[in-house]
Amino acid sequence: MKYITKIDDRALCKTLGLIICMVIIVSLSGCSGGSYGRLTRDTQITNSFKKNEVPSDYRYYFYGYINSPYVIIGVDPKYDAESEMWREVDPNTDEFKNATKWVWEDWDYNAYGSYILDPSGNRVGVCYTSIRTVVVKFGENNRVMVIPHTPFLWGPAAELETSHRTPG
Repeated sequence: MKYITKIDDRALCKTLGLIICMVIIVSLSGCSGGSYGRLTRDTQITNSFKKNEVPSDYRYYFYGYINSPYVIIGVDPKYDAESEMWREVDPNTDEFKNATKWVWEDWDYNAYGSYILDPSGNRVGVCYTSIRTVVVKFGENNRVMVIPHTPFLWGPAAELETSHRTPG
């Protein structure tokens, strides 16, 4: 059997045009919403939080409740991290010392310290948490957004939360 195919020039142009537009949209979408940094774990930062000897040149924030936060961050003063999610706290207080002692931990989730890196890999802050997945995004006007992945706070699963710690 012999198949005869006829290429429709208009359909081909439309398809190629659509593909080119999709490639441009996908390429630009990564550039428009800000840039991403990352965390890099460091035992010195872990120890500095545990000993309440954190770097003094950062502004500190916590996420959660001050007596049992999920995450504590310190960021370079040139960055703005305050939001409805993050509350600023002075590191030279008993409140801060207590917060680092009671940062959320659960079975197989141990608190760790890390540096916050900007998209170029420069150190711009520190972080203390046991949450394994944390997104760091940099936006306009030196805005840094640190977003911990906390699905245990969402919906019915939150009612099953059984994390309990006693002072140690």
